[in-house]
Amino acid sequence: MLLTLTFRGADYTVELPALSESDYEAARATITQELARPEGEVKNRDAICSAFLTLVRRAPNENPSDLWHQVVYRLYCEILPKTRQQDPKQSWVRASGDALELFLEQWYGPILQPHGISIIALIGRAKKRDTLTRFGIGDKVGDSKLDVCLAKIITDDAQIPFGGVHVKASLAERISDDIPCSRALQRKGFLSPLWTLDIKSFPPPHGDLVNRGELGSPDAPSEKRKYVEIHGDFDNCYTANTRSIASGPKTRSAKRIIVLNLANQPDRFAQDVIAAAKARRH
Repeated sequence: MLLTLTFRGADYTVELPALSESDYEAARATITQELARPEGEVKNRDAICSAFLTLVRRAPNENPSDLWHQVVYRLYCEILPKTRQQDPKQSWVRASGDALELFLEQWYGPILQPHGISIIALIGRAKKRDTLTRFGIGDKVGDSKLDVCLAKIITDDAQIPFGGVHVKASLAERISDDIPCSRALQRKGFLSPLWTLDIKSFPPPHGDLVNRGELGSPDAPSEKRKYVEIHGDFDNCYTANTRSIASGPKTRSAKRIIVLNLANQPDRFAQDVIAAAKARRH
């Protein structure tokens, strides 16, 4: 499918070869229906998450990062003002981060649950603060510096956290702010991966709108790649941008950039989470 994007009064096209017109219209219908419901029933973040889930399920061979960046974002900005009369760009900044965390919970939950693992989006400062306290680092890091909790299911009423996931659509989202929390988790022996869509594109006249991300390559690494490959600030970086360049077999820190295939589950993120849960004692 060719999408027409308007930038500064000019039209440009972006190709999403594995996305069909019917897939696109299904996402449009999903986000329209969700945003048409009362905000007390469906929050903006839920509408974004639902649209993204629709697309990833219907177009499993399309780049997930492009689906978020080129489709969900633009549909949201088009439809939100018609349904809830809100500024779409400001709303996206507030709601999209939570939406991506909810996506991880809903996408990986059915994959991890049979292995006795729960994955929980930490929406709201209170939930984040309580989880950091359970990790024993609540007094060491800010209460907004963890996005998703991984826990072993002991009984219906008891779970033991063993890891926290740092979730970023774009690595421009001050990922350096998450490093103190990640290091504190690692020092306590907890799993602390980074999960990202690695979104970054440049508009004309200096760019071609292709979403290549910000990680660079092993031979020409960005500072954000160095956080993982050199400094080991996170227990691997899992990227759902198929244009991201994976690490070589060895890195200085032994931590790696891993490109995910969401259509092939359990993917490497899920496999590594399952292995970490099995390796950790209660």
